[in-house]
Amino acid sequence: MTVATSTLTTAALQPDAYTREASEGIDRSCQDWYKDAVIYQLHVKAFNDSSGDGIGDFAGLMERLDYVTDLGVTAIWLLPFYPSPLRDDGYDIAAYTDINTSYGDLDAFKAFVDEAHRRGIRVITELVINHTSDQHPWFQRARQSPPGSPERDFYVWSDTDQRYQGTRIIFLDTETSNWSWDPVAKAYYWHRFYSHQPDLNFDNPAVFDEIVKVLRFWLDLGVDGLRLDAVPYLCEREGTNNENLPETHEILKRIRREVDAHYPDRMLLAEANQWPEDTRPYFGDGDECHTAFHFPLMPRMYMALAQEDRHAITDILRQTPEIPDVCQWALFLRNHDELTLEMVTDDERDYLWRTYASDARARINLGIRRRLAPLLDNDRRKIELMNALLLSMPGTPVIYYGDEIGMGDNYYLGDRDGVRTPMQWTADRNGGFSRADPQRLYLPPVMDANYGYQAINVEAQQRDPSSLLNWMRKIIAVRQTQPGFGRGDQIFLYPNNRKVLAFLREHEGRTLLCVFNMARTAQAVELDLRNYAGRVPVELLGGSAFPAVGELPYLLTLPAHGFFWFELSQEAEQPYWRTAPEAPLPDFSTVVMGASLSTVWDGVNRRNLVRDALPEFLVRRRWFQGKGQRIRQVKVAPLGQIDSGDEPFPLYALDVEFDEGKYQRYLLPLAVAWGSEHVQPGSGRLAHVISKVRRGPRVGALLDATHESAFACATMQAMSENRTVADEHGRIEFRAIGPLPAIDSDTEVRAIGGEQSNQSLVIAGQAVLKIYRRLRSGIQPELEVSRFLTEVAGFENSPSLLGLVEHLDDDGQRTALASVSEFVPNQGDCWHVIVAALERQLEEMSLVHSEDEDAGDPWSERYTFPLDFAARLGQRTAELHAAFATATSDPAFQPEPITAADLESWVTATKEEAEKAFSALARLPDNLDETVKTAIERLQALRQDLFTRIDELGNQPPSGLKTRIHGDYHLGQVMVAADDAVIIDFEGEPGRPLEERRAKTSALRDVAGMLRSFDYAAWAALDRVTALAHEPSGHLIEAARAWHRRACRDFMESYEAVAQSSPGHSGSGSRAAAHLELFLLQKALYEIAYEASSRPTWLAIPLRGVLDLLEEQGKQP
Repeated sequence: MTVATSTLTTAALQPDAYTREASEGIDRSCQDWYKDAVIYQLHVKAFNDSSGDGIGDFAGLMERLDYVTDLGVTAIWLLPFYPSPLRDDGYDIAAYTDINTSYGDLDAFKAFVDEAHRRGIRVITELVINHTSDQHPWFQRARQSPPGSPERDFYVWSDTDQRYQGTRIIFLDTETSNWSWDPVAKAYYWHRFYSHQPDLNFDNPAVFDEIVKVLRFWLDLGVDGLRLDAVPYLCEREGTNNENLPETHEILKRIRREVDAHYPDRMLLAEANQWPEDTRPYFGDGDECHTAFHFPLMPRMYMALAQEDRHAITDILRQTPEIPDVCQWALFLRNHDELTLEMVTDDERDYLWRTYASDARARINLGIRRRLAPLLDNDRRKIELMNALLLSMPGTPVIYYGDEIGMGDNYYLGDRDGVRTPMQWTADRNGGFSRADPQRLYLPPVMDANYGYQAINVEAQQRDPSSLLNWMRKIIAVRQTQPGFGRGDQIFLYPNNRKVLAFLREHEGRTLLCVFNMARTAQAVELDLRNYAGRVPVELLGGSAFPAVGELPYLLTLPAHGFFWFELSQEAEQPYWRTAPEAPLPDFSTVVMGASLSTVWDGVNRRNLVRDALPEFLVRRRWFQGKGQRIRQVKVAPLGQIDSGDEPFPLYALDVEFDEGKYQRYLLPLAVAWGSEHVQPGSGRLAHVISKVRRGPRVGALLDATHESAFACATMQAMSENRTVADEHGRIEFRAIGPLPAIDSDTEVRAIGGEQSNQSLVIAGQAVLKIYRRLRSGIQPELEVSRFLTEVAGFENSPSLLGLVEHLDDDGQRTALASVSEFVPNQGDCWHVIVAALERQLEEMSLVHSEDEDAGDPWSERYTFPLDFAARLGQRTAELHAAFATATSDPAFQPEPITAADLESWVTATKEEAEKAFSALARLPDNLDETVKTAIERLQALRQDLFTRIDELGNQPPSGLKTRIHGDYHLGQVMVAADDAVIIDFEGEPGRPLEERRAKTSALRDVAGMLRSFDYAAWAALDRVTALAHEPSGHLIEAARAWHRRACRDFMESYEAVAQSSPGHSGSGSRAAAHLELFLLQKALYEIAYEASSRPTWLAIPLRGVLDLLEEQGKQP
């Protein structure tokens, strides 16, 4: 049972009760928080109206803070909310230290900041220091004061409009000059933007002092960041273009010194609409602004999408200079109210206008006044692609309100108001934004058929697991689990396919791989990842493991406008279905073959094989159980051969001797594949080559024949003919027990999964041939159990045994070599089917909350197939145990009473497992998760209680029967066939001796195994979901536990309903409950020792299992 994630959540150890609480607040000790931030930009007036006057306000924003929190963002950027005539959407400020009365007052603002901080959300506001409104008292006083006075010098005045002729006009669509005449002052005043926005004069020290007072005012109120609007234009000098002047940078350094001295955890964000090399100075040496917008990247992302070529993105980022370590770029898909096209060439601007604003009315100044969804033709794939780019590029992403639900625009409203419309909350009047009459709204909501609030709104998308809103919540949550997105270095890959953009993000030893298809058609790409060979790419949004990276180019295919985010993990396991290719092995020794395969053991060949080739071959095989032990020698004993139409297949037993005289015996059939290509890199047979082989000038490969279709067919044919093949020390018996499929040259043979402890092959889609690799003398449990269930008990929910191959030595001792059972078409084993289904439902629950879930029943509507499969499993398990209890004269299966000696042995075995568990825990390192450490301490404190409880459970009088059982029973041993369960693999635990596996015991041991498997399934599914986000929320933890409880209850109720009529029933009273608890403890204690030594990240699950059993007992009177 494996999952692709590299760590297992400790949610299994969290308290049962769930109370939804806000974050305890923000961490003021974290001074570079902006590097990990995701910023949500909004207009107070556009978000939510609490007063019913048609204008959004701070009280309304507070009402919607839970929505912002659930979105996953960590900072809110408020657009201007100051008193203003609103001729430039609030950027024309009339008072710096007050609130526009339409939005509330300072008390409302303070309450909002406190609530945001309580939820862990920081607040960023605007500090517009370049200019004010012409209605600001400073300007009114200046225009009425005489030239040269301190009041007049708050602004830049001139008697002529011919100064600064080298300065560009920014708003070409509305302004003809940067100078405007003031009839009161009888002079021209300077403005870089609209004529109603006069520029402040920073050559006047009083201006700087006043701006610092404003800055301190808002930072004292708890504001965490200030966006410095239009900073390139603070100063003016004749003979320059009046942008990016040294004097401007000196002002910013002085502001930064003020912030660092009194507010070290606050952030300054520069709005410098410049080329990267001109923006770079606004970081200084880490002593100016902390962050700055990367304006040129934004339009080039759209250009790369339109041209289906990554060049526009890679080119501008290659031009981007390095910035100080403490600094960060800020990124957006649009500069809030427009797609700004200033930082492109004229040709590029014309191209983007034609592509994204074919209607000239959508154009404004040097940009496009459209929202994200209409820009991208409302194509969900493009919207997801662009957001994924935004969230993975080096920098802090900014999301504009409403873009997370795909809101549209209305550019007929004029100016940029078309993208400032009310937030669409519901399908009710005014989109749920306001209770006011529609005509009173500050702007009408979008009402067209595609983007209107009836079609696009938060309420509808919250209920839809596949909505854009829930997708955005998920991808933001995933980003927040990976610090490398905000802090990592970016390394571009340059695959030959230019339609694909690929880059790495590296941070503190962890590597992320991001791949984007910029094309409208599916693409394949080969990536050079040789430096990461051996790492497993884990897809971050789904948690799926991909095949490991090798030395060859890594092939990926992407759908139209598709993308992948991977972590190149050094800990994750390969996907369970993956058959890993062997590394090329060029040093194969060569054996010389005569007329038959048996001659490969003649003369010097034998020495080369047993001394070198076979030991090297064995240690590469998964079925070899001697890993970690030194092989002293390998002896080879012939077992006979299987004739086929061509070369016969000789069978050999390999006796492997280890230090201390220990032996293991393995089956090795041999085959030859002629042709040198079989020992070359890329050969499909390379993994099974033992050595090279030569017969005269002809060369080939000596192979393990179990992977050859011809060997499988020859074995099946021998069984259908009931052959007996004699050898020097006995004989091989091939026996058909049931109908075998007809074998011919076209018979299809395919392997099941990768190489395991045995080799399993599907023959003609009708039968499964299992070849046993580890040979043990004695009766193979799987063979006798399968025959008993099929021929004696008539149990129908396990595959029928159809044939077997056994070796009988001269003393009549049997050794199983192979078996054939019925092939049952299936959807996979229960473990993978149930965990995948549970993962899907938990993921949906993480996005969508139903009333039933809030009422305490998260599974009221979701407990459907296969999540309700536990009842069917309980039924089939009880039927299996009833079959084992069938009366028979066969002593191997005849039921026997449970005795006091049995109870004593079970108690002893459980105590031994407990001692092993405590010893394994004592050897663990100290760097464990705190919740796991706490659980270990709790268990250690209950050590004596544990042993006392074990004794109590063993003190019950013996009752019931002991029978044969499955012996290794868990979800992975049950196949889902249509809507039924088929139980497989009766071999028992492979590591135990045959006699121990054949021993009779209580059927409740199987029950305990399955109940523990349900526990693992619940937490494995939860881990897959929460690995994509932060720590799991309480309602998800409770949902996983609720499924576990319900599955266990259904299993037991169904089991009892069937088992109570069985002669082997263990009963339903206190004795049976005690036996079951004993087996549950034994199993969970075994799991603790196993996980502690092999998978410490899974340790939380069995720890919780044991603690629950002990603490539940403690609650009983």
